[in-house]
Amino acid sequence: MASNTTKALTRVLLSGAGGSGSIEMIRTLKETGHYRIVAVDASPYAFGLKLADAGYVVPMATATEFKPAIETIIAQEKPGYLIPLVDEEILACHDIAARSGVKVIAPTPEFCRLSLDKWLTWQALRTAGIATPSTWLGTENLDRIKYPAVIKPRWGRGSRGVAYLHRAEELKKYLGNAPEEPQNYVIQSLIEGKEYTVSAVVGLDGAILAVVPKEIITKRGITLVGVTRRAPTIEALCRQIQERLQANGPFNVQLVDDDSGQPHVIEINPRYSTTVALTIAAGVHEVDIVIRHAQGEPVPTPIKFVPDLMMIRYHTQEYIPETQWSFSHPEPGQKSDRERSE
Repeated sequence: MASNTTKALTRVLLSGAGGSGSIEMIRTLKETGHYRIVAVDASPYAFGLKLADAGYVVPMATATEFKPAIETIIAQEKPGYLIPLVDEEILACHDIAARSGVKVIAPTPEFCRLSLDKWLTWQALRTAGIATPSTWLGTENLDRIKYPAVIKPRWGRGSRGVAYLHRAEELKKYLGNAPEEPQNYVIQSLIEGKEYTVSAVVGLDGAILAVVPKEIITKRGITLVGVTRRAPTIEALCRQIQERLQANGPFNVQLVDDDSGQPHVIEINPRYSTTVALTIAAGVHEVDIVIRHAQGEPVPTPIKFVPDLMMIRYHTQEYIPETQWSFSHPEPGQKSDRERSE
């Protein structure tokens, strides 16, 4: 007699539900039929809340109420995995997971702490012998800095606060008008070449499952047009980062490939990037793969991807009766208004 038992859905709690990458993650994970997705966002109008099986509006990560809100959702929804997609939430989610037993789909707390700070990232890369532009703190003797250069906040994302500098006077003006103290900014030598965003698909045990380089064609805060590329030198560099710095979780590398073919690491994001959509379309579902690997399922490596696949990102609209747009703010004992049965 055939068994009537079916495999239970894997429960996943995903933050940053309004991001373009997050929306594609929710949609494609649900299409597999293997997941129940709980999505959270600080915006009550994040569209991923509607796409998920359950959606919650939570406080900003900087608010003291953030951790209790996420812990309440975990107690109610009982996810096995937590995927933080907003920089400010990553370390908080690690703290929450340590108490709740949920697994975080992200690098180790130590790697996250390092890579969220661009100054510490540069120091670690230099020590590891990985090519990266010359970098200085904003407190450095300005005469030592070589131009052209780029200045940016030590902590931040999405090209916020980034400026291009051609002479010392421009740097002095920037720091003079900056809202933070000079030690909270880094200056990097400008490397000319092709810019890449790379998905390093690394299991929580450190296994390198795939590396997918994507050339950035157009960028405005996030990548608007990108193309997957076969780039053995870049793939080898990202493998070196894992081998030498032990991320032990999926991460994203921002780099520039100079005219000689030498890639220089600009930044590392200890999370999935918005170009996760392109990685998935190219045949590597970097979220599903890491979760299945964490569950002990066999994952063939290396996982092949489709090269020279272009992503063109655009905006669209949804039209919904206002009365149908309602999501819960997590409170003890309260269920999501949008909870649906498995």
